[in-house]
Amino acid sequence: QQVKLTASDGADGDLFGIRVTLSGDTAVIGAAREDGKGEDSGAAYVFVRSGSTWGQQAKLSAANGAAHDRFGTRVALYGNSAVIGSILDDAMSENSGSAYLFTRSGSRWSQQAKLTASDGAAADYFGYSVSISLDIAIVGAYGDDDNGSTSGAAYIFYRNEGGAYNWGLVKKITASDGASDDHFGRSLSVQGETVIVG
Repeated sequence: QQVKLTASDGADGDLFGIRVTLSGDTAVIGAAREDGKGEDSGAAYVFVRSGSTWGQQAKLSAANGAAHDRFGTRVALYGNSAVIGSILDDAMSENSGSAYLFTRSGSRWSQQAKLTASDGAAADYFGYSVSISLDIAIVGAYGDDDNGSTSGAAYIFYRNEGGAYNWGLVKKITASDGASDDHFGRSLSVQGETVIVG
């Protein structure tokens, strides 16, 4: 064990560490029930290693975060880009969910985009799983009902070359044999241009 990480403003019930991710010398840690923007609005914390010392670099929260959004339930990191799931955000309807893209310049992190499903509906839980690699981000919505109740889906977003602040949805994917209660998209990962969905 090299270090124990804690939030600089940690409080009872924050669930700091509910999800973690690591890329190089940077770690992102979710705290889905942190109350900075209302009860259980959620946050994520960025830590950076210098030598053998880890220090908190930033605290991330959604620009329009609200109570019970659960921002930080899922986190993913690739280089200087992080994607954070906010599964109970009411972006399209109650608990439809969303995900937020943050980028780092120097030591400063800023929100680059808010991702939502183009056809988001109540209880889709978009953002329950997230992954990012190169210029591709993928977000799961296991509550999607295209192939039956909670059959699930995943959404692939692409950052256009020359348009660093322009993330667009390029494809929604579902299982070819999807059925009710499959929860497709409950877990997923992307590496390069290959995606795997559970």
